[in-house]
Amino acid sequence: MKKIYAIDLVNSLFSKEEATELILGLIDYKIDVHSRKNFSNQVKFGEEDEDSKYRLEKLTAAREAIKEMITTSKDSHFKLCAELTIEPKGRLN
Repeated sequence: MKKIYAIDLVNSLFSKEEATELILGLIDYKIDVHSRKNFSNQVKFGEEDEDSKYRLEKLTAAREAIKEMITTSKDSHFKLCAELTIEPKGRLN
């Protein structure tokens, strides 16, 4: 039986500025990873990485939605919760 790991990454109150920095920083990092993956695929194979292209669209939309939510919120603090679950699945390719 495969072991599942669950880690509580974030579970705290953050100021509006801290929440913005944390969440947008994570999304920006993921956007950068997929941008580099897509660029690498274009250089190596002459075509875009469809998975990365899809993820870039979703991440960019999520980034804008989160910015809008934080900007328009009257609240000065946010409770952020994030759980990471790691479960081995075998080979992807």
